[in-house]
Amino acid sequence: MEIDGDMKYSFRNCTLDDFDFLFQLKKQNFKKYVDKFWQWDDEEQKQRLRKDLEEHLPHKKIIVVNNKMIGVYAVHITEDGDLYINEISILKEYQNKGIGRKILEKQLEENDKKKMRTVLQVFKGNSAKNLYEKLGFKVYGETESHYQMEKVIKE
Repeated sequence: MEIDGDMKYSFRNCTLDDFDFLFQLKKQNFKKYVDKFWQWDDEEQKQRLRKDLEEHLPHKKIIVVNNKMIGVYAVHITEDGDLYINEISILKEYQNKGIGRKILEKQLEENDKKKMRTVLQVFKGNSAKNLYEKLGFKVYGETESHYQMEKVIKE
């Protein structure tokens, strides 16, 4: 898949060996949001990540560009039959190059064909919310720290 001319991405399955990369990615992209609402603590966040990997490892894919890990993408089907985007996170130097947008557009296209609602949540203050809105997501709820967003099925 071409992005910005020549940047192609692919996916590979996530493994427990990716822990350090995933932790650094999480810290780089989410620490400032966590600090707004709570207090970032490396050890606590590492424990959360370990628990997340135990529960969701089969859902996680590593995003790769030029044989380099640049991000993570994780989705699963909820009990209601919705596709839940657990996570899409890309290293800062690869953000704003259209990679996340392409991944989401492809997913939404598949979901439209399957008549499947897509849901996610995004930290309040995260500029990714603008991208989600451009792709047709609407806020349907919120918590203290997050907007809950959905893209409903095209009729």
